[in-house]
Amino acid sequence: MTALGADLHHPLPAQDRRGNARYRLAAGLTVVEGRDGGVLLSKRPLLAIRLNAAAGALLARLPTAAARQGLSAADLTDSSSAPGEAAAFLDDLWHRRLVTREPAVPVLWPSVLIIVAAHGRPAATRACVQSLLALDYPADRREIVVVDDASDPPLAPALAGLPVGLMRLDRNRGPAAARNLAAAEAEAEVLAFIDNDCVATPGWLATLVAHLDDPATAIVGGRVAALSAHGPVAAFEVVRSPLDMGAFDGPVGPSQAIAYLPACNLVVRRDLLLALGGFAPEMRVGEDADFVWRALRHGAGVRYTAAGIVFHDHRVRLTALLARRADYASSEADLQARHPANRRIQYLPRTALVALGGLTALPVFWPAAAALAVLALGLVTAELAGKHRMLRRVGVGLPFGRLVASVLRGHGAALYHLGRDVARYLGLPALALAALWPPLAPAVAVLLLVGPVVDHRRLRPAVSLPVYASLFWLEMAAYQFGVWRGCLARRCWRPLVPWLRWRR
Repeated sequence: MTALGADLHHPLPAQDRRGNARYRLAAGLTVVEGRDGGVLLSKRPLLAIRLNAAAGALLARLPTAAARQGLSAADLTDSSSAPGEAAAFLDDLWHRRLVTREPAVPVLWPSVLIIVAAHGRPAATRACVQSLLALDYPADRREIVVVDDASDPPLAPALAGLPVGLMRLDRNRGPAAARNLAAAEAEAEVLAFIDNDCVATPGWLATLVAHLDDPATAIVGGRVAALSAHGPVAAFEVVRSPLDMGAFDGPVGPSQAIAYLPACNLVVRRDLLLALGGFAPEMRVGEDADFVWRALRHGAGVRYTAAGIVFHDHRVRLTALLARRADYASSEADLQARHPANRRIQYLPRTALVALGGLTALPVFWPAAAALAVLALGLVTAELAGKHRMLRRVGVGLPFGRLVASVLRGHGAALYHLGRDVARYLGLPALALAALWPPLAPAVAVLLLVGPVVDHRRLRPAVSLPVYASLFWLEMAAYQFGVWRGCLARRCWRPLVPWLRWRR
């Protein structure tokens, strides 16, 4: 645990001071004030960060996540010379996901070309364009072009009467090539991408573009929510779509909570896209993750903001959902071959694995099971004692019951993520092993049940738990087949051989 705020009194150059952005503490964080600056505290997960005096005074004034509006760096400081220093400090916390940041409204909005990659769906394409014409963005600062990727029949009649540009490919080449065609002709400062099975909310473009006020940020993506639909598959997609990156903002990258951004909701600085050569046209799936990862390697900043929403027409037929999941999964091997440094990391929670080992040993040799249970209890007890000492050292009083609940939630989360990874990549082999050696069955059952049970309670889909769990397992099976298919096609086995990392 280290102190925050050591660089708070080192001012930024004048041209880098952006004092109009508004900040709030991230959800779940509170400031516990003290004589030496205090502590930034999170109870879920348990986290305590010591603050120096300047940082503690600044963060104590910061609104919580529940506040209706954040405060600017100028609002938070007393001295007219301090906002630049405070903004630099708060931006650092923003990159570390400890505060949220609402960008300032630009004095002059940049010019934007909105590119709609389209194949078929004439009615949906028209609806998409109509939503773009209704955007809350200066009309003289944006243009719209639809790239018809060899639709049959062509999309021109569906767009008749709408003030948009239209380009057409003579043969179907995929969304990456369609986007590149329009981007190569663009003169706008910013390129925005949306697909023809989406409709934009009025504030979509302005919300994303505003985040480019940070010079280090070159790509911003938003949330892909579901259009209203009926039936169990649609209800499942509402909470399980791989296009929906969730409700929390954050940085994007292979080691982050948000690993990639879908290209159906994306804004990019044009000069970066041209420097990278656009999207990889030979990739039919996974081209958006490849583009984002190449941008990160180029040194560009990539952000996600959940407020920039488009609505996607999710699949409502089970066969279509499973086929698409397999297609997405097949891109993993291609992505790993192109980005070997971004190999998947598999975290191995020691305490959870010891407990699962005890469960497996119970029908075979109960003394071993008892010893493993004692070991798991000892690991949890040692962790509780260590965190209790840490909290006392920084002057934070937390009731012992809440401390126990926090630690157990952490282990539950570790088991959940392990179960999700096993279900996604090894669920079918695990079932086969359990059938061959029945003592494994209880541990395998825990790993395969924890994901759907927790998700159903957490996400509250509009289907019963048995239906949700059945769809969950079918999706995981389809994903595994897709991964194996991609590995065979690319002769690349990296998705099945992750880097292993131990954790509590």
